[in-house]
Amino acid sequence: MIITPLRIENEKNAKGLLSSVGVSCEGIDILSPKCVYSAFRIEGIKSWEANIIKQHLLSLGSDSAVERSALVKNIKTDTVIFGSITQLKKLCEKLKNQPFTLKEISQSLSLYLDNLFKQEFILRARDKTIKIKKPLICGIINLTTDSFSGDGLLIEASGRKLKDLVLRKIEEMVTSGAAMIDMGAESSRPYSKPIMEKEEIARLAPVICAARKRFKEILISVDTNKLNVAKVVAEEGADIINDITALRKSPGIINLIKKHKLGVILMHMKASPLTMQVNPKYKKVTEEIISFFKERISMLNKEKINPEQILIDPGIGFGKTTQDNLKIINELYKFKIFGLPIFIGLSRKSFIGKITGKKADQRLYGTIASGIIAVLRGANILRVHDVKENKQALDLAASIINN
Repeated sequence: MIITPLRIENEKNAKGLLSSVGVSCEGIDILSPKCVYSAFRIEGIKSWEANIIKQHLLSLGSDSAVERSALVKNIKTDTVIFGSITQLKKLCEKLKNQPFTLKEISQSLSLYLDNLFKQEFILRARDKTIKIKKPLICGIINLTTDSFSGDGLLIEASGRKLKDLVLRKIEEMVTSGAAMIDMGAESSRPYSKPIMEKEEIARLAPVICAARKRFKEILISVDTNKLNVAKVVAEEGADIINDITALRKSPGIINLIKKHKLGVILMHMKASPLTMQVNPKYKKVTEEIISFFKERISMLNKEKINPEQILIDPGIGFGKTTQDNLKIINELYKFKIFGLPIFIGLSRKSFIGKITGKKADQRLYGTIASGIIAVLRGANILRVHDVKENKQALDLAASIINN
């Protein structure tokens, strides 16, 4: 007799396991949700609501955890619920006709369960529809003189020479496996100051135009938070606006997104690049960012923006300490509740330097390690400087995970 421990992270894993022991197709459909377990923390509910949830879970063969006093006192409390997907979905059914917040819990929990184990995403940007079945690589093009990572192309070239340099760099990235290119002309490194709109447009417009003509299929994203800049790059053919302010600075960009059917990356940042690293503090960093995304996504929903045009980025290094960054990466799976692709930039970031002691241009290994962990935790697109090396590492990790 042989007994083997198993780790089942999603229904795909469960279906493969059940198929390997000869379970019928019908049986696989019934049993696979019972193999996958999950847990949720519900905060700030009445103790009697927590106890109703507990009783329902007990009747389904699972359980929940509440503080001891909540069992006998009428207080506000938190509860941790856990069970298989099947059990938790049945809990949602039991709660959906209950009064007060129980109905709301049922609706939210049901949606989160569907989103948490979502394996495929659709991204719509301008005239492009991309199926994201596995993590993608986004290559970085910095049209600056003061990039934190030392790769600003304006240091190397200007004018016509710059355009040729950018096209060669994009060619190299696409050949190495990039599915997307993100261009920016204004540094957002800590303590950086904004540049004039006219200068940003002068840097971006010619290269966006040239890149669009040469690379018709590649997704082109532009890192800007200025409305007039966004207008110009949209006219030149950009597919996605990557806004570090999540459209707070220039809400008029929403009308551009509607007009051109652009994709949009909503990034979380505390304060501004000039002040974001001045003693940033959070009570619960991941939960605060989740609340931020709820508000921003709700705003876009009210504007009738298709959810398939939206990506979210927790903003590693933007108003976060090293410990904040590590916690966010480790808890990326929590952002999956939105059912949207998670876009993340870890490449050469300062938290890697603080841990390894390496300068920005020596952080490749730390970038790769961080990226693989991020993907395991739920990231869908990695924004990187070194495309070839990160793509190779990602492909190898995927081969191991999917074996």
